[in-house]
Amino acid sequence: MSIGAQAGAGGIRFAAAAGSVSGYDRRGVDGTAYRWRGGYLFEDANGNDWWIVFQPSTSAGPGGRGGRGDVLACGTWSAGAVQVRVLASDVLREDADAVFRNEKPATLEDAVRAAGIIGQQGR
Repeated sequence: MSIGAQAGAGGIRFAAAAGSVSGYDRRGVDGTAYRWRGGYLFEDANGNDWWIVFQPSTSAGPGGRGGRGDVLACGTWSAGAVQVRVLASDVLREDADAVFRNEKPATLEDAVRAAGIIGQQGR
């Protein structure tokens, strides 16, 4: 399995090669991980840890076409593949960042609820 997480100027980058991904149309993941006060891993109700990642749009040019992309949950606990669930698709990065900053999710279930309101601010 080819996955990795490394610190950079924009935070922690989470990456998984296309061949190691289950879900997300088997596309690779290369995005920035969200952090909560307990770290970068969001536990689900079954005790599994998930990374919550903003994945810039693959069709985006330099800088990410207005900063659009997908919010993904990536589970690395499965032997053989990174499990990927799409929590929000084609959303503005600034909206996603604002929701995660304001809602402060601490579990996968909290992150799913937070992702569900991205883009609904001010409506």
